[in-house]
Amino acid sequence: MKKNERNAYLFLAPSLVLAVLFFMLPLAKSFTGSFLTISQSGKVLGFAGLRNYAALFGNPAFISSVANTLRFIVLFLPLNTFITLLAAALVRKKEKWTRIPEFIFLTPLALSLSALALVFKEMFRGSVSIMGRIFSTDVQWLDEPFTAMAVLVVLGVFLDFALDFILLLAAFRSTDRSILEAAEIDGASGARMFFLIELPAIGNMLSVTVLMALKDAAMISAPVMVLTEGGPFRSTETVMYFYYLEAFRSGNRGAETTIAVLMVLVSVLLMTLISRRRRNV
Repeated sequence: MKKNERNAYLFLAPSLVLAVLFFMLPLAKSFTGSFLTISQSGKVLGFAGLRNYAALFGNPAFISSVANTLRFIVLFLPLNTFITLLAAALVRKKEKWTRIPEFIFLTPLALSLSALALVFKEMFRGSVSIMGRIFSTDVQWLDEPFTAMAVLVVLGVFLDFALDFILLLAAFRSTDRSILEAAEIDGASGARMFFLIELPAIGNMLSVTVLMALKDAAMISAPVMVLTEGGPFRSTETVMYFYYLEAFRSGNRGAETTIAVLMVLVSVLLMTLISRRRRNV
């Protein structure tokens, strides 16, 4: 092994140790535990085989949480992609007037997730909420399944917006200007240059932001915990919030380890897709 390679591994060693201690070992423990019967105190009672998985997929509440997560993804993903792409497209040309909207669009990065969720909760709480007065309606936003999911989607877009905006804006501004100038000299309109040159040029980065948003949507839990607590009638209870209830409130070790393994597999799959797309950016 060359000296440079040795030095590289020495620099990586602390990160590798942390990864093993806080990711690989807990993952291995969860994977093993998903095939065991474990008491609430953590004592192994015996081998369960696939009974934990069968019990999980036979649980109507879990199936409902999967359906809610898929519903959230279907509503969130296109809306988030459209809004972030539109915002980045509007300020893609660096000019003096774009500084103000850029500052506004980046503001969510300075706010904590829980604080934003609490603000949304107060804005939409009750029939005399701020949003109710703005729209002159007495809708119980967080007490109806459809509107509660809609508010959760809007909050999700607000939370994901700033990072996706930065990535898309950087992709727009790194587009080869000589190509755009040549197209403009040839008489191409602004719309044609955008749809035929600029948009295809940021295609890989757009794919990355979509996959990142998909990962965030599949793993959403904290906004649900603060905003709706899974209600009303479990209509906003996502898979990760179901995991929280089973692991930390019910002490169901079988469901806890099984869901952990399934969600890690989903996360690894999505992160693999993201990394492959990033290589082409």
